[in-house]
Amino acid sequence: MNQIALPHALRRFRPARWLIALVVLFLLMFGFVRHSAGMGIAGLLRDLSGLNPFYAADAPWVTGIMFLHMVTGAILTLQAPLQLIGPIRRMSRGFHRWNGRAMIVFGLITGFGGIVYACLRGTTGGLFMDISSTAYGILIFIAAVQTYRLGRAKKWKQHERWGWRLSVLVISSWLYRMHYVIWDRLTGGWGTTPDMTGPFDQFQAWGFFLGYLLLLEVYFIIEASRKKRGPARG
Repeated sequence: MNQIALPHALRRFRPARWLIALVVLFLLMFGFVRHSAGMGIAGLLRDLSGLNPFYAADAPWVTGIMFLHMVTGAILTLQAPLQLIGPIRRMSRGFHRWNGRAMIVFGLITGFGGIVYACLRGTTGGLFMDISSTAYGILIFIAAVQTYRLGRAKKWKQHERWGWRLSVLVISSWLYRMHYVIWDRLTGGWGTTPDMTGPFDQFQAWGFFLGYLLLLEVYFIIEASRKKRGPARG
């Protein structure tokens, strides 16, 4: 194959690479999504007193919000990668718009649910995790509002950036669990405790979402700098 034909062949192969990557990602997410959605649906439909630490029979509406938060969070985890993949966005603008609108609604529900439960019922890790969980919920809520507002205003660059922030925040919930799996394999669970107050637990409480948001902002800065310099000259 000559040098001219090779780049064209690679471009034709690119959608297949995205599809393979998406399938692998969904397979990795499947356990978390199934667990979160299953627990959320069970909590909305059945009395889980004594079976689930999040279920509180004396606070049915707060409990309901929390379990709805789990269901919408599971759906968002599947939606976020579909919203970020460029070929999907370019091939189906309609799907991108409707998937994005659904993400806004589910993002508002998920963020609100996390805030309400952390403030009124508290988290396993105590005040430190209550604060971080509330901050996480607030950031999801803000990102959902900003993505919608800037899209309506047709400020597409800003809309795209806030959409990325929303998606990264959503996926961070799954990555939070993955961090524990990897850490346990590497260290045997050093720095973690059942009440989630160990050093690693406390690092995780903030690091699982602020770390990825920071990396995203660094990417935005690098991207803007590259565009300002213009195309490289040989």
